[in-house]
Parts: sequence; structure tokens; C-alpha cells
Amino acid sequence: MKSMQGRVVCATNDKTVAVEVTRLAPHPKYKRRVRKKKKYQAHDPENRFKVGDIVQLEKSRPISKNKTFIAIPIPGKVQKKGLEDSELNIPLESQHGLEP
Repeated sequence: MKSMQGRVVCATNDKTVAVEVTRLAPHPKYKRRVRKKKKYQAHDPENRFKVGDIVQLEKSRPISKNKTFIAIPIPGKVQKKGLEDSELNIPLESQHGLEP
């Protein structure tokens, strides 16, 4: 099986991250391609991944009942961050009194 890529959706557990993998599959009746999502538990021994990171899942020996993948960073992949208020040119509430 080819290794999978996904986005970290939960990183609260120790040494474990939940990764959501999205794939395109044909609809059984209408034959249109639809997105299918599945969440996998992956091993993160150094707790280095945060929510929103893109990781690669590699198959390994069973680590626990639900964990059979290891999360690996993707080299050269720029992590997409959410838009900040400064990028949208929206002043923060604390900045309302600072402008003349």
C-alpha cells in the first residue's frame, strides 16, 4: 500500500496524533468523484506535530490497539497557516484606541 498524506486534526494525546486522510472515489450510483475522509491514529513519539500540520503516514508494526501508522513530516512542504487578522487588514479590538 502506498503511504498516505493527511492533516493533523487532534494532537491532545501523548505520543499520538489523529490524522484525517481525504481521497477521491467514484460514487457507486452516479459515478461522480466524491471526497471520502477517514481518520487514522498515528504514532508521534516526540509530540512535534500540531493541529493543521500536513504529515505522511507510514505503515508499521501495531503500536497499540488502534495505532499502526507512524507520522512523518513531509520534507520541503510549507505548512499552510490560517489567515491572521493582520493579513485581512482588520484591526484587533485592542488596537481600536491606538489609531489617531
